[in-house]
Amino acid sequence: MNIKHITGILLTASLLASCGGGAEKTDSAAQDTATVEAQEKTCTYTYTDSPVEVLWVAYKYTQKTGVKGVFEEVSVTSGGKGSPAEALQGASIKINTASSNSGDIARDPKIDASFFGKLENGAELSGVITAAEGDDLAGTVNVDVTMNGMTMPVSGTYEVKDAQVELKLELNVETWSAGEALASLNEVCEDLHKGPDGTSVLWPDVTVFVTTTLNKECN
Repeated sequence: MNIKHITGILLTASLLASCGGGAEKTDSAAQDTATVEAQEKTCTYTYTDSPVEVLWVAYKYTQKTGVKGVFEEVSVTSGGKGSPAEALQGASIKINTASSNSGDIARDPKIDASFFGKLENGAELSGVITAAEGDDLAGTVNVDVTMNGMTMPVSGTYEVKDAQVELKLELNVETWSAGEALASLNEVCEDLHKGPDGTSVLWPDVTVFVTTTLNKECN
């Protein structure tokens, strides 16, 4: 092979490599443009009258086994406007405690009579989101919860998936002086709260999940 032929091959390879590099830069530039456009897109969140689900998890047995239920009658007022945190701030909720449904027709009347029935104004639970901080995916909330005639602050979290938001709160009913009502419920459900060790335990801790959908407008 002569020198001219070798030089031609090398020149052709150099040109091909140069073309390939140019394509990569073009693709990279397109990706950068798309990223900038996505970052410039802003969304505003509000809340009006979307359905709300309130799920509670109480705990029994020494090993703290969860028992789930839902409140089926819930009303919510709107909060603010802007980010998810701004949309949540100021929102309030009222719960009809008699609408609690644990999926056990024998248990539910006992919860209503022996726990909520022992509380001051036990027919209703309420809460107001007094503060919320975070981004479009997650953050924290402070909620003033009213139960047994007392209003106490509770810290929680929120998570957002598209426009659906879920709040999670960890409560201890003794914070609202509801220990006697809890003991009353444990007494009427004593056998149901006995675990493998034979000890009847109903924990004061309750986890509450509030799920709803925000209105989301992007431009």
